[in-house]
Amino acid sequence: MIRSQTFLVLLLLALRTAVADDSIVPPAADTHDYVAGKLITLNDNGGWSWFMDERVIVADGKLIVGSVRSVKDFNSGKPDPNWGNVEVSALDLASGTVASVVLDTHFEQDDHDGPAFLPLQDGRLLAVYTRHGVERKVFYRQSAPHDPLTWGERHEFDSPGVTPPYRQDTVTYSNLYRVGSGRIYNFYRGVDHDPNYMFSDDDGSTWTYGGRMMMGRNGYSPYMKYVQDGESIHFVATEDHPRNFDNSLYHGMIRAGKLYQTNGTELAPLSTTTDTQVHTWDFTRVFPGDADNVAWMVDIELDAQRRPVILFSVQKDGRGLPPRQGGADIRYHYASWNGETWQQQEIAYAGTRLYPFEDDYSGLGAIDPSNANRIFISTDADPVTGEPLVSAADQRRHYELFEGTTADHGTTWRWTPITANSTVDNLRPLVPRWSDPRTALVWMRGTYKHNHGQWTTAVVALMMSPEQ
Repeated sequence: MIRSQTFLVLLLLALRTAVADDSIVPPAADTHDYVAGKLITLNDNGGWSWFMDERVIVADGKLIVGSVRSVKDFNSGKPDPNWGNVEVSALDLASGTVASVVLDTHFEQDDHDGPAFLPLQDGRLLAVYTRHGVERKVFYRQSAPHDPLTWGERHEFDSPGVTPPYRQDTVTYSNLYRVGSGRIYNFYRGVDHDPNYMFSDDDGSTWTYGGRMMMGRNGYSPYMKYVQDGESIHFVATEDHPRNFDNSLYHGMIRAGKLYQTNGTELAPLSTTTDTQVHTWDFTRVFPGDADNVAWMVDIELDAQRRPVILFSVQKDGRGLPPRQGGADIRYHYASWNGETWQQQEIAYAGTRLYPFEDDYSGLGAIDPSNANRIFISTDADPVTGEPLVSAADQRRHYELFEGTTADHGTTWRWTPITANSTVDNLRPLVPRWSDPRTALVWMRGTYKHNHGQWTTAVVALMMSPEQ
């Protein structure tokens, strides 16, 4: 049962502080395309999946985000001649200017191709990206020092193939993490569609294949989200894709070349070959899935005690149904480790599936890296009641963004609208790590109604002051 508190949207909108001119702006209840501050467009056409990180970072006074260009322009709806470009956009936080640069032209019309970023020790940035399951090449480039708009030569890393014709060994996703001040890891889908890793000991200039982390079921195999804590890398994993299996969620850690359960129990050394005997279900189960509760991870972060917290979604209405028939009732859950056990609870209605066939896909959300008691979610339902969010602007149902805060470790939540009465959808929010009192909220704003190759969204941002 959802145990939450909420304010009337009218009252909340009247009390929100607009960042644009530091004045109180009390919009009417039917204010069209309301945003709680000054909306900044970072890219007029772009999108991303949610299994590569970090997709947005703050470095050298700039907010930097990667995206893939859609086949249609967001503003005009006309074909975009630059479709498939992998792009980097940078907002100068001092001047407010925005600029973009292309990493690869006509790379692929697929949001899985978005880059992951990692700041390097000499002020450069590392970007790593792939196509979506069509080859075994991982691409990487390094920027000029302190300049996210100038990039060096593109390099290629060939991931292993085990069994010809290697269809199950193609690569997808990129997740970059540095352990301490040394080795850089890239976790990606590789051999047999399982989680694999490669590593660099020279700050991303050259790479070596590491091994296969774990196995899932015989399908798309485990899906993974990661977060780093010094020498440890935490992850949350599924058994498979939710269209293939009624997923549970599992948590584990990588530390000093070994795999651990949440409580520190050692499982096995991290594999250094294309083989492994470790399975997803060997790790600590966070949430038990079944036909009425199919889990799908959204985000993982660490709380003030450096303990993992997880935001995830649960599909409630798919029992016995073929694809395209479920996904009318999705909920958000929040899980936290208290040092001894995992505690999890349903916290909000996530609304309906994003598009048919992928009946478990929600609008997604993000945990604030600076405050695990604060999250942002995208939903086309009232977070508390589940009633459809029908916009006063066009009388259509849209995904809106809400900020959620908890003072009791996730038991109860207060929800504040970030967008309201929109004429477009607001999807896939991101919050980068940033040593600043402000919060940078980045998301996709537009339409995403088909699949990972068809969307029409702009990349936008909101700079939220501490008072908000």
